[in-house]
Amino acid sequence: MHRHKKSIIHQRELHSDTPTFALALRAALRQAPKVILVGEMRDKETIEIALEAAETGHLVLSTLHTIDASKTVERIVGAFPLGDQQVIRTRLAKSFRFIVSQRLVPQKAGGRVAIIEILTSTLRTREYLERGEQEGKTLLDAMKDGDQEGMQDFDGNIEKLIRAGVVDFETGLAFATNPGNLRLSISDIADETQREAAEKEDEKIAQSAAAAAPKPPVKAPPVAAQKPPQKTSDREEELVIE
Repeated sequence: MHRHKKSIIHQRELHSDTPTFALALRAALRQAPKVILVGEMRDKETIEIALEAAETGHLVLSTLHTIDASKTVERIVGAFPLGDQQVIRTRLAKSFRFIVSQRLVPQKAGGRVAIIEILTSTLRTREYLERGEQEGKTLLDAMKDGDQEGMQDFDGNIEKLIRAGVVDFETGLAFATNPGNLRLSISDIADETQREAAEKEDEKIAQSAAAAAPKPPVKAPPVAAQKPPQKTSDREEELVIE
């Protein structure tokens, strides 16, 4: 499937080359690869081996079906028993480099645009991940404040697209992580959008009223009065010659 170009790629197919996903990962570690691509971390054993590979100096790329960075961490930690979760938090905090999430949002002009959320490994994010999120100390707060470290959150991205006119206001709110906060941050656009919507609604109502109003009856043109016929005199006018 993959041709060798600037690297050598070894691929394993489940049930053909290996009986289980976990066995394929363990076998890959013995071949001293530089990069390991795990299609999806579906279960506890796969996550455990992926963490082990990352801790031993390998670059591990994988996917999870989650909606944002916080849910990704919860999914990984929640796959383990309660007694092991703090250890997994510590291991994940030390080994992860990036958590990238994506949503596809419909555009005004048609099609969809990808909005990206990026969580990078910094001292602050590692601390929040290891100790757990608390009030005022969440990964979302860290992403909002982490522009200099290359971080960004979904709602900040959506706000930029709404202000640029790429995404509709209501559509952006539907795909936001926190619609209430996003509505407040773009309240100036919200007021303008509501005003334009009200004007359009008034215009539609006026057009409907005009179409439904009864038309005045058409008056027939007035008939010209006929002049009575002039009576001719019985006597012809006499011509007087002096």
